[in-house]
Amino acid sequence: MDATRSHSQVLQARMDITCGSLHRAFRRFWSDPDLGVRLPASLVLLHQIVRASVPLLHTSCMVAGERAAADPLCRELLPYLSRHAEEERHHDEWLLEDLEAAGIPDAKVVALVPPPAVASLVGAQYYWIHHHHPVAMLGYMRVLEGNPPSPEHIDRLEQVSGLPARAFRTYRLHGELDPHHRDDMDRFLDSLPLSRTTGELIWLSAAHTARTLAQCIEQILRVSVPSVTS
Repeated sequence: MDATRSHSQVLQARMDITCGSLHRAFRRFWSDPDLGVRLPASLVLLHQIVRASVPLLHTSCMVAGERAAADPLCRELLPYLSRHAEEERHHDEWLLEDLEAAGIPDAKVVALVPPPAVASLVGAQYYWIHHHHPVAMLGYMRVLEGNPPSPEHIDRLEQVSGLPARAFRTYRLHGELDPHHRDDMDRFLDSLPLSRTTGELIWLSAAHTARTLAQCIEQILRVSVPSVTS
């Protein structure tokens, strides 16, 4: 960290500058006049991302464990990522149940081929984990958990979509848990022995995550009638 700001403050400042495309995409999405009919597609997207969370975290733990003896940063990462993997367990299964409540069979959700932007969003993490450093996961997690939905926001989604409250169960759970995860992550970041290179990697991972997630949202907006509801 620099003389006046912590690691988390530096990361947030850089994200404020470089992650604007994601904020713009979400503003367009939440204000879209067809938001109600697009929401099922966004819940499918959420499942496509969340189903990768635990496998990604397990991969990060495996690599961190292999390097821990020689890498103090990996020794710090291992228990944090292991705990987070346990916290995320079964969330993908819950989302499938939520989508069933929205009238979308789980077999149909799983059969859909995730778009290239989802593959890029997740796949970049595997590359950085294996071929550089598993600390990249912190940038990915910071974006995905950094803007949790409020209860009022979810109430509005229920109203405009006409979907049952059950369809938003897991999304609402993330709204409750993610503020704690975000604050815990910031404290953890500030405790780490980051070098300039590892700090840059966290930011690069966050910037890529924001850019590709924005592409996923924009793709939903480009479809006149979301195919998942057809």
